[in-house]
Amino acid sequence: MWNIIKGEWQKLRRCQILLVGIVALALCPVVQYGSQLIVNPEIRDPNYDFVHLFSSVVWGNTQVFLPISLVMTGGWMIDREHTSDTMKNLLAVPVSYHRLLGGKLAVAAALSLVFGVYSVIATVVTGSLAGLDGFSMIVLARQGGQVILAAFYTGLVCMPLILIFGQIRGAYLGGSLLTFFLGYCILFFKGGFLLSAYPFSAALVLSGFDMQEYNGAIESPSIPLALLGMLSVLLLTAGVLFFSRPGSKAGSSGKKKKKKGRGQRR
Repeated sequence: MWNIIKGEWQKLRRCQILLVGIVALALCPVVQYGSQLIVNPEIRDPNYDFVHLFSSVVWGNTQVFLPISLVMTGGWMIDREHTSDTMKNLLAVPVSYHRLLGGKLAVAAALSLVFGVYSVIATVVTGSLAGLDGFSMIVLARQGGQVILAAFYTGLVCMPLILIFGQIRGAYLGGSLLTFFLGYCILFFKGGFLLSAYPFSAALVLSGFDMQEYNGAIESPSIPLALLGMLSVLLLTAGVLFFSRPGSKAGSSGKKKKKKGRGQRR
């Protein structure tokens, strides 16, 4: 498994789609701070500081930027084996298809942590350039840790979508758009079961994020329901992984080439 993870991580260096996530996560704190500058002065927060910027980044990342980036990149890691016609070679080595997909998911989970750390750095740079107050090592540790934790949980939520759309030829871009819609739906769940158990909401709740301040929730979220929502995502991921099968083209392309070669010799 370690060799699979190491190989997949090295392949990311050739992934140009990764630039989408890098640019998007760098823009997130800029967009969040910029929104404070363009709103009407009467509704602008006069006490907007580093703490508020970090919270805005957690909200923006979980709702929009991370789901798109992770599903697009993770789906590409699976899809490229089909488009590059390398799946048949991978299936020839003594590694099961499920283990191969598991390695790709492990890399996607690690990438969510890397994206979280990168987002913390981008937030610190943006807040410093904007001259925001309230920065300290305590704020960096507490709020930055929340950014990374929320990024990791969001990565777990995206796992079944990565598996599903990565195995449909060329569908990972459409999957990232669907994930954007699913993440945006956080805004509409202000109470009841879905406030806490909806997977993207659960990612925020489990990271200690204040849902009431950002989506206008009318009640406090429930951590047990959030754990239930995250557990359902993990079970769904395991189910999709268990029932995943390599495409028929991957197993038959070698035979087709062999038959073609016989025809040429005749």
